Amino acid sequence: MALLYLIRHARVQMRGDVAERWPLSERGRLEAGTLARQDFWREVELIFSSPEPKALQTAEPAARRWCVPLVTVDCLRELRRPRLLPDYQTAVARFFANPESSVAGCEPAAQVAERITRCLKELVAAHPEQTLAVVSHGLALTLFLAQLKDRWPTLAEWSAAPFAGLAVVDTITWHLVKDWSSVCETT
Repeated sequence: MALLYLIRHARVQMRGDVAERWPLSERGRLEAGTLARQDFWREVELIFSSPEPKALQTAEPAARRWCVPLVTVDCLRELRRPRLLPDYQTAVARFFANPESSVAGCEPAAQVAERITRCLKELVAAHPEQTLAVVSHGLALTLFLAQLKDRWPTLAEWSAAPFAGLAVVDTITWHLVKDWSSVCETT
């Protein structure tokens, strides 16, 4: 069975109002280090990451420790947004309730869901029978997992994706093998 390890980036340092540029916080760097020491990496043959610093900085320690190639892929980004949203949880609830509409100028949830689903399926198709890891973002990965169930996610499902968290998908059946869990004792 080929597996796809889905990893949400570790905690961030919010610097400025452009979330796409945020690096990991000190706590996030500790989480990334803890994540990198997990045994599941023994199985991983290739790591794909969003190009956003928070995702790359989460993936890099594992890539170094386990000597696994790391490739950045633009379609693994979080939803595109023009600025920091003051009440992100309320905005996420609106994304899920109205997936075809833009909320506060952001990329609509339906577009994010289509992009991340197409991206992950293409990556798996290009690397058949390989175990892959993907480091991306909470909203995008939550949308992907809901798309596997042919529905929209709930706010509770998004909230359940921990920072530096892990979910596992069987790439033959496209079924969830393991739902989100935290692999960091600091979380």
